[in-house]
Amino acid sequence: MALKVVRVGRPITEEQAKPERAKLASVGAELVLHPYQGEADLIAAVADADAVINAGGRFPATVINAMTRCRVLVQGSVGYDAIDVEAATARKLPVANLFDYCIEEVAEHALTLSLACARRLTFMQDAVRSGLWRRDWAAMRERIGLVERLSTQTLGIVGFGNIGKLVARKGGGMGWRILAADPFVDPAIGPQHGVEVVPLERLLAESDIVTLHVFLNQQTRHMMGAPQFALMKPTAYLINTCRGPIVNEAALIDALRRGQIAGAGLDVFEFEPIEDNNPLLGMENVILTPHTAVYSRLALELNRMQPFDEVVRVLSGRYPRGLVNRALRGQLPLADG
Repeated sequence: MALKVVRVGRPITEEQAKPERAKLASVGAELVLHPYQGEADLIAAVADADAVINAGGRFPATVINAMTRCRVLVQGSVGYDAIDVEAATARKLPVANLFDYCIEEVAEHALTLSLACARRLTFMQDAVRSGLWRRDWAAMRERIGLVERLSTQTLGIVGFGNIGKLVARKGGGMGWRILAADPFVDPAIGPQHGVEVVPLERLLAESDIVTLHVFLNQQTRHMMGAPQFALMKPTAYLINTCRGPIVNEAALIDALRRGQIAGAGLDVFEFEPIEDNNPLLGMENVILTPHTAVYSRLALELNRMQPFDEVVRVLSGRYPRGLVNRALRGQLPLADG
């Protein structure tokens, strides 16, 4: 009997699935495409699966515990907050994420938002489109507001993992002073990356741009709230391209309204898609993009292909590249390499 691999969530076309079916066939597995329709439906779909790819569902402990045959659960993104990793680890079920498929794009998007905010790009565009440029030079400058030379500014990177390090490398040419805050990073490595690793409170107080690059979990949910915004400069900008709930959105809106910070560049939100009545939509000092920091032709291809590669690795007897619950390494009948 063929092994069963279930891909849950956003659909792919049969043309896209064809090469992936061939990969799975090489290890005696067949693909089942299943839309996510809630927990009960999901349990029925994955209870007898040998491997599962998550492309848009949620996997709490109740679902994890029903997956009695599953040998790997692959999250089709960098973030894996949709999966109860603790429950999976207790069942010795390896969870894998796509830790590097879009890190270039996300780092570049964070820098794009940083530059757009710091250079007041939307205000400059408005000056052209509205005709203010032609009518009144002094009023145009007042409308654009204060713009500082970037090489005199400090960039603060919160979370210094793969993406945070790329932001530092790609942003190094701007002449910024760069700070990083990450409790899991040895400050001694900072000079290797052209940054100074400091406590979060110092980073917030000294940075002109604060960009967030952390995983969403119980410790990081709402890690940016009213106390943190109170530490930031009134001329500083917040950039978020990781997960919306990292930021207490109500506190951010209040800080923006009161001029506690100068503005924000946001690709992610507490509730997505953003709701029609969200005050952020009416704030001219906020740049909004629709959770597309990951977007590029290559990243989309890798996002579709890499989960199947991980499944094939595990069904062939090897650990996945993106093993999340690393405590399982050495505890399973899988090989490295």
